[in-house]
Amino acid sequence: MKDVMTHLSFSPFVVTLGLSLLLASASASAATIRPHAPAGQAGPAVAVGNGDKNTRQTWSSADCMAMVEEDPFGARDYAQDWMKHGGDREARHCRALSLLELGDEQDAAQELDDLVRNAPPSGPESSASLRAVMAEEAAEAWLSAGNPSGALNIVGYGLSIRPGDTNLQLAKARALLDQGNAGAVVPDLTSLVARGAEAPPEAFVLLASAERRLGQLDKATQHITQAIQREPENAAALLERGIIREQVGDATGAQADWQHVLDLSPDSHEADLARQDLAVLAADPDSP
Repeated sequence: MKDVMTHLSFSPFVVTLGLSLLLASASASAATIRPHAPAGQAGPAVAVGNGDKNTRQTWSSADCMAMVEEDPFGARDYAQDWMKHGGDREARHCRALSLLELGDEQDAAQELDDLVRNAPPSGPESSASLRAVMAEEAAEAWLSAGNPSGALNIVGYGLSIRPGDTNLQLAKARALLDQGNAGAVVPDLTSLVARGAEAPPEAFVLLASAERRLGQLDKATQHITQAIQREPENAAALLERGIIREQVGDATGAQADWQHVLDLSPDSHEADLARQDLAVLAADPDSP
Protein backbone atom coordinates (compact mmCIF):
# COMPACT_ATOMS: atom_id res chain seq x y z
CA MET A 1 0.00 0.00 0.00
CA LYS A 2 1.32 3.45 -0.84
CA ASP A 3 2.75 5.63 1.94
CA VAL A 4 -0.45 7.67 2.07
CA MET A 5 -1.41 5.56 5.09
CA THR A 6 1.73 6.04 7.17
CA HIS A 7 0.52 9.13 9.01
CA LEU A 8 -2.16 9.21 11.65
CA SER A 9 -3.84 12.55 12.24
CA PHE A 10 -6.35 13.54 14.86
CA SER A 11 -9.48 15.69 14.99
CA PRO A 12 -9.11 19.47 15.41
CA PHE A 13 -8.64 20.25 18.99
CA VAL A 14 -11.65 21.01 21.21
CA VAL A 15 -11.87 24.54 22.50
CA THR A 16 -11.37 24.52 26.29
CA LEU A 17 -12.85 27.33 28.30
CA GLY A 18 -10.88 26.52 31.45
CA LEU A 19 -10.41 29.28 33.98
CA SER A 20 -10.74 33.04 33.54
CA LEU A 21 -7.67 34.51 31.83
CA LEU A 22 -7.03 38.09 32.90
CA LEU A 23 -8.83 41.04 34.47
CA ALA A 24 -9.82 43.46 31.75
CA SER A 25 -7.59 46.52 31.73
CA ALA A 26 -8.82 50.07 31.85
CA SER A 27 -10.04 51.20 28.44
CA ALA A 28 -9.70 54.47 26.63
CA SER A 29 -11.65 57.49 27.85
CA ALA A 30 -14.45 56.72 25.37
CA ALA A 31 -15.45 53.63 27.40
CA THR A 32 -16.01 52.74 31.05
CA ILE A 33 -15.55 49.17 32.26
CA ARG A 34 -17.00 47.43 35.28
CA PRO A 35 -14.90 44.91 37.24
CA HIS A 36 -14.45 41.62 35.43
CA ALA A 37 -16.72 38.72 36.37
CA PRO A 38 -15.54 35.10 36.66
CA ALA A 39 -15.42 32.99 33.49
CA GLY A 40 -18.85 31.89 32.35
CA GLN A 41 -20.49 34.97 33.84
CA ALA A 42 -21.08 38.38 32.34
CA GLY A 43 -17.86 40.19 31.62
CA PRO A 44 -17.03 43.88 31.75
CA ALA A 45 -19.67 46.31 30.52
CA VAL A 46 -18.50 49.04 28.18
CA ALA A 47 -20.36 52.30 27.61
CA VAL A 48 -19.69 53.25 23.99
CA GLY A 49 -20.52 56.75 22.79
CA ASN A 50 -23.19 56.91 20.09
CA GLY A 51 -24.16 60.52 19.50
CA ASP A 52 -26.09 61.71 22.54
CA LYS A 53 -26.76 58.15 23.69
CA ASN A 54 -24.62 55.46 25.18
CA THR A 55 -25.14 51.77 24.54
CA ARG A 56 -23.69 49.24 26.99
CA GLN A 57 -21.90 46.17 25.70
CA THR A 58 -21.26 43.32 28.12
CA TRP A 59 -18.25 41.25 27.13
CA SER A 60 -18.02 37.61 28.13
CA SER A 61 -15.35 35.00 27.56
CA ALA A 62 -18.02 32.29 27.59
CA ASP A 63 -20.04 34.11 24.90
CA CYS A 64 -16.97 34.52 22.71
CA MET A 65 -15.79 30.94 23.14
CA ALA A 66 -19.27 29.61 22.39
CA MET A 67 -19.04 31.13 18.91
CA VAL A 68 -15.61 29.77 18.02
CA GLU A 69 -16.68 26.52 16.35
CA GLU A 70 -20.12 27.51 15.06
CA ASP A 71 -19.30 31.07 13.97
CA PRO A 72 -15.53 31.65 13.96
CA PHE A 73 -15.87 34.88 11.97
CA GLY A 74 -18.28 36.18 14.59
CA ALA A 75 -15.97 35.09 17.40
CA ARG A 76 -13.01 36.80 15.77
CA ASP A 77 -14.92 40.05 15.28
CA TYR A 78 -16.32 39.89 18.82
CA ALA A 79 -12.83 39.36 20.27
CA GLN A 80 -11.28 42.12 18.17
CA ASP A 81 -13.99 44.57 19.22
CA TRP A 82 -13.50 43.52 22.84
CA MET A 83 -9.75 44.15 22.51
CA LYS A 84 -10.48 47.69 21.28
CA HIS A 85 -12.48 48.29 24.44
CA GLY A 86 -10.04 47.04 27.04
CA GLY A 87 -10.19 43.28 26.55
CA ASP A 88 -6.81 41.70 27.08
CA ARG A 89 -5.87 38.05 27.60
CA GLU A 90 -9.37 36.58 27.45
CA ALA A 91 -10.09 38.47 24.24
CA ARG A 92 -6.74 37.47 22.74
CA HIS A 93 -7.34 33.82 23.68
CA CYS A 94 -10.73 33.75 22.00
CA ARG A 95 -9.37 35.53 18.93
CA ALA A 96 -6.52 33.02 18.63
CA LEU A 97 -8.88 30.05 18.76
CA SER A 98 -11.17 31.65 16.18
CA LEU A 99 -8.18 32.22 13.89
CA LEU A 100 -7.29 28.55 14.23
CA GLU A 101 -10.81 27.58 13.17
CA LEU A 102 -10.52 29.97 10.21
CA GLY A 103 -7.30 28.35 9.01
CA ASP A 104 -4.86 31.05 10.14
CA GLU A 105 -2.83 28.54 12.09
CA GLN A 106 0.43 30.50 12.14
CA ASP A 107 -1.02 33.63 13.75
CA ALA A 108 -3.09 31.51 16.14
CA ALA A 109 -0.03 29.54 17.21
CA GLN A 110 2.05 32.64 17.80
CA GLU A 111 -0.68 34.30 19.86
CA LEU A 112 -1.33 31.22 22.01
CA ASP A 113 2.40 30.66 22.46
CA ASP A 114 2.83 34.24 23.67
CA LEU A 115 -0.10 33.93 26.08
CA VAL A 116 1.49 30.87 27.68
CA ARG A 117 4.98 32.31 27.97
CA ASN A 118 3.99 35.79 29.11
CA ALA A 119 1.40 35.10 31.77
CA PRO A 120 1.16 37.50 34.72
CA PRO A 121 3.30 36.58 37.75
CA SER A 122 0.32 36.15 40.05
CA GLY A 123 -3.43 35.74 40.02
CA PRO A 124 -5.68 33.08 38.44
CA GLU A 125 -4.23 33.66 34.97
CA SER A 126 -0.81 32.58 36.21
CA SER A 127 -2.02 29.14 37.29
CA ALA A 128 -0.10 26.13 35.99
CA SER A 129 -3.27 24.29 35.01
CA LEU A 130 -4.55 27.12 32.81
CA ARG A 131 -1.19 27.67 31.16
CA ALA A 132 -0.94 23.93 30.47
CA VAL A 133 -4.31 24.05 28.69
CA MET A 134 -3.15 26.93 26.52
CA ALA A 135 0.20 25.24 25.89
CA GLU A 136 -1.66 22.23 24.49
CA GLU A 137 -3.78 24.55 22.32
CA ALA A 138 -0.61 26.28 21.11
CA ALA A 139 0.96 22.92 20.29
CA GLU A 140 -2.08 21.90 18.24
CA ALA A 141 -1.94 25.21 16.40
CA TRP A 142 1.77 24.77 15.62
CA LEU A 143 1.08 21.26 14.32
CA SER A 144 -1.76 22.56 12.16
CA ALA A 145 0.67 25.18 10.82
CA GLY A 146 3.11 22.40 9.87
CA ASN A 147 5.62 23.29 12.58
CA PRO A 148 6.19 20.30 14.90
CA SER A 149 9.34 21.94 16.29
CA GLY A 150 7.24 24.86 17.49
CA ALA A 151 4.82 22.38 19.04
CA LEU A 152 7.60 20.55 20.87
CA ASN A 153 9.04 23.83 22.16
CA ILE A 154 5.80 25.01 23.72
CA VAL A 155 5.01 21.52 25.06
CA GLY A 156 8.41 21.46 26.72
CA TYR A 157 7.71 24.84 28.25
CA GLY A 158 4.29 23.66 29.41
CA LEU A 159 5.74 20.53 31.00
CA SER A 160 8.28 22.68 32.85
CA ILE A 161 5.30 24.49 34.41
CA ARG A 162 3.15 21.41 34.97
CA PRO A 163 5.30 18.25 34.91
CA GLY A 164 3.47 15.05 34.07
CA ASP A 165 0.44 16.75 32.52
CA THR A 166 -1.25 13.99 30.50
CA ASN A 167 -2.61 16.22 27.74
CA LEU A 168 0.80 17.79 27.20
CA GLN A 169 2.39 14.33 27.08
CA LEU A 170 -0.08 13.38 24.34
CA ALA A 171 0.63 16.62 22.46
CA LYS A 172 4.35 15.83 22.68
CA ALA A 173 3.71 12.37 21.21
CA ARG A 174 1.70 13.86 18.33
CA ALA A 175 4.49 16.30 17.56
CA LEU A 176 7.16 13.59 17.63
CA LEU A 177 5.09 11.39 15.32
CA ASP A 178 4.65 14.36 13.00
CA GLN A 179 8.44 14.61 12.87
CA GLY A 180 8.67 10.90 12.08
CA ASN A 181 10.34 10.16 15.40
CA ALA A 182 8.27 7.14 16.42
CA GLY A 183 11.07 5.65 18.50
CA ALA A 184 11.02 8.59 20.91
CA VAL A 185 7.27 8.19 21.43
CA VAL A 186 7.20 4.59 22.64
CA PRO A 187 8.88 4.91 26.08
CA ASP A 188 6.72 7.82 27.27
CA LEU A 189 3.47 6.33 26.01
CA THR A 190 4.31 2.87 27.35
CA SER A 191 4.58 4.44 30.80
CA LEU A 192 1.33 6.31 30.23
CA VAL A 193 -0.71 3.26 29.18
CA ALA A 194 0.71 1.35 32.13
CA ARG A 195 -1.67 3.43 34.28
CA GLY A 196 -4.41 1.12 33.05
CA ALA A 197 -7.89 2.53 33.44
CA GLU A 198 -6.50 6.00 34.13
CA ALA A 199 -4.79 6.16 30.74
CA PRO A 200 -6.79 7.99 28.04
CA PRO A 201 -7.75 6.03 24.91
CA GLU A 202 -5.68 8.40 22.75
CA ALA A 203 -2.53 7.18 24.49
CA PHE A 204 -3.23 3.65 23.18
CA VAL A 205 -3.96 5.00 19.68
CA LEU A 206 -0.74 7.03 19.54
CA LEU A 207 1.31 4.14 20.92
CA ALA A 208 -0.18 1.78 18.35
CA SER A 209 0.64 4.25 15.59
CA ALA A 210 4.25 4.53 16.77
CA GLU A 211 4.63 0.76 17.03
CA ARG A 212 3.08 0.26 13.59
CA ARG A 213 5.56 2.71 12.07
CA LEU A 214 8.39 0.82 13.75
CA GLY A 215 7.13 -2.45 12.26
CA GLN A 216 5.96 -3.80 15.64
CA LEU A 217 2.59 -4.89 14.29
CA ASP A 218 1.74 -7.39 17.03
CA LYS A 219 2.15 -4.74 19.73
CA ALA A 220 0.33 -2.20 17.59
CA THR A 221 -2.59 -4.59 17.18
CA GLN A 222 -2.73 -5.19 20.94
CA HIS A 223 -2.80 -1.50 21.80
CA ILE A 224 -5.26 -0.43 19.13
CA THR A 225 -7.58 -3.22 20.29
CA GLN A 226 -7.43 -1.80 23.82
CA ALA A 227 -8.24 1.66 22.49
CA ILE A 228 -11.31 0.45 20.62
CA GLN A 229 -12.48 -1.63 23.57
CA ARG A 230 -12.56 1.61 25.55
CA GLU A 231 -14.15 3.71 22.81
CA PRO A 232 -15.69 1.55 20.05
CA GLU A 233 -16.63 4.60 17.96
CA ASN A 234 -13.36 6.51 18.25
CA ALA A 235 -12.71 7.58 14.65
CA ALA A 236 -8.95 8.01 15.13
CA ALA A 237 -8.67 4.52 16.62
CA LEU A 238 -10.69 2.96 13.80
CA LEU A 239 -8.60 4.78 11.21
CA GLU A 240 -5.41 3.45 12.79
CA ARG A 241 -6.78 -0.09 13.14
CA GLY A 242 -7.62 -0.03 9.45
CA ILE A 243 -4.02 0.91 8.64
CA ILE A 244 -2.68 -1.87 10.85
CA ARG A 245 -5.12 -4.40 9.38
CA GLU A 246 -4.10 -3.46 5.85
CA GLN A 247 -0.43 -3.90 6.73
CA VAL A 248 -1.02 -7.40 8.14
CA GLY A 249 -2.90 -8.38 4.98
CA ASP A 250 -6.49 -7.98 6.17
CA ALA A 251 -7.80 -5.75 3.38
CA THR A 252 -11.43 -6.61 4.15
CA GLY A 253 -11.05 -5.57 7.79
CA ALA A 254 -9.22 -2.40 6.80
CA GLN A 255 -11.98 -1.45 4.37
CA ALA A 256 -14.62 -2.05 7.06
CA ASP A 257 -12.81 0.16 9.56
CA TRP A 258 -12.33 3.02 7.12
CA GLN A 259 -15.95 2.83 6.00
CA HIS A 260 -16.99 2.94 9.67
CA VAL A 261 -14.98 6.16 10.05
CA LEU A 262 -16.91 7.69 7.14
CA ASP A 263 -20.21 6.59 8.67
CA LEU A 264 -19.33 8.01 12.10
CA SER A 265 -17.91 11.39 11.14
CA PRO A 266 -18.06 12.04 7.39
CA ASP A 267 -16.87 15.64 7.68
CA SER A 268 -13.89 14.97 9.94
CA HIS A 269 -10.19 14.96 9.13
CA GLU A 270 -10.13 11.25 9.91
CA ALA A 271 -12.79 10.76 7.24
CA ASP A 272 -10.63 12.58 4.69
CA LEU A 273 -7.76 10.21 5.45
CA ALA A 274 -10.07 7.19 5.36
CA ARG A 275 -11.27 8.22 1.88
CA GLN A 276 -7.66 8.44 0.71
CA ASP A 277 -6.89 5.02 2.12
CA LEU A 278 -9.99 3.49 0.56
CA ALA A 279 -9.07 5.00 -2.80
CA VAL A 280 -5.56 3.53 -2.62
CA LEU A 281 -6.94 0.15 -1.58
CA ALA A 282 -9.42 0.16 -4.45
CA ALA A 283 -6.71 1.08 -6.94
CA ASP A 284 -4.28 -1.61 -5.79
CA PRO A 285 -6.01 -4.10 -3.46
CA ASP A 286 -3.16 -6.61 -3.55
CA SER A 287 -0.40 -4.18 -2.64
CA PRO A 288 0.95 -4.51 0.95
